[in-house]
Amino acid sequence: MATTPEILKRSAELLFSPLGIMTVFIAFGLLLSAGRRHSHAGSRLLVCGGSLFLVFLFSPLAEYLVLSLERPYPPMLEPPESPKTSRIVVLAGYAEEHPGFPITSTVSGQTMCSMAEALRLYRLVPGSTLILSGGVVRKGERPVAASMAEFLRQMGVPDKDLIMEGKSQNTYENLVEVKKLLGPDPFILVAAACDLRRAVAVARKLQMAAIPAPSCIWASQNHPDHASIREQTAVFFRRFGPSLENLPRLQWAYHEYAGYVWYRLLGRV
Repeated sequence: MATTPEILKRSAELLFSPLGIMTVFIAFGLLLSAGRRHSHAGSRLLVCGGSLFLVFLFSPLAEYLVLSLERPYPPMLEPPESPKTSRIVVLAGYAEEHPGFPITSTVSGQTMCSMAEALRLYRLVPGSTLILSGGVVRKGERPVAASMAEFLRQMGVPDKDLIMEGKSQNTYENLVEVKKLLGPDPFILVAAACDLRRAVAVARKLQMAAIPAPSCIWASQNHPDHASIREQTAVFFRRFGPSLENLPRLQWAYHEYAGYVWYRLLGRV
């Protein structure tokens, strides 16, 4: 469960996020515009908030921020031959208890995507083991790792090939707990492509032999590594246009950049 300092950190992160700043501008703009004394200041804040909204909604800003996080970690089309590894670690996203609904409706889209990628790699690596990392999100519910395990069981993975780690609450704790299970042995690390920069940095700091395997790849396929300047320019202008998907992606990218800075301040990366 989240502690008070963790809640305060999350609140501050939300307040200073792109959408948080935009919301503050608009909210204070409306408040000041209601009175005559500060109506001009209120109008300026409304213009600033509205302009930010249009930039976030129409521009490919979110895509390029996510791209910079994804690009260092190419897709793992085939399992690595060297070093040889049969351990596949999956970092959790989110899950809730919803009795009466299938397991596919209780885990987040990010978690589902990571589990699908881990299952694909599991089928490609004979004798492999899946290690599922994720603790309790809401008091009274089971760990996210248990929900992940239930999904994989229903997809045909036997219990003997599943190991659950249900104590951790964040990326750093995920890998600290996994290290207790694996030590220095190499392993495939499955996480959302946008999250891998921080996860791999933590693993390196802990002297763990993580081999990154990205899931939930969103931006990289639109931007080939060896594209010419002309092709890159064409893609840039083609990606302009209103898309509500830009808003959560922008928040996600901000969360990862802010999280990396926070981990660096704490000496975790």
